Amino acid sequence: MNNEHKEQLKRYDDKEQELERAIAIVREQRREYINQHNLNKVDSNVKEAQIN
Repeated sequence: MNNEHKEQLKRYDDKEQELERAIAIVREQRREYINQHNLNKVDSNVKEAQIN
């Protein structure tokens, strides 16, 4: 494999790592938002309606 191919593959790898870090940040922000607004709790009225 020549240097041109190695360099291009490195650019792809670097970009992939950058995007994976960005996704991790967005996922954490989403978790924090859910926790801050108590969105992870089921509304008791909805839960009762589902049971009945």
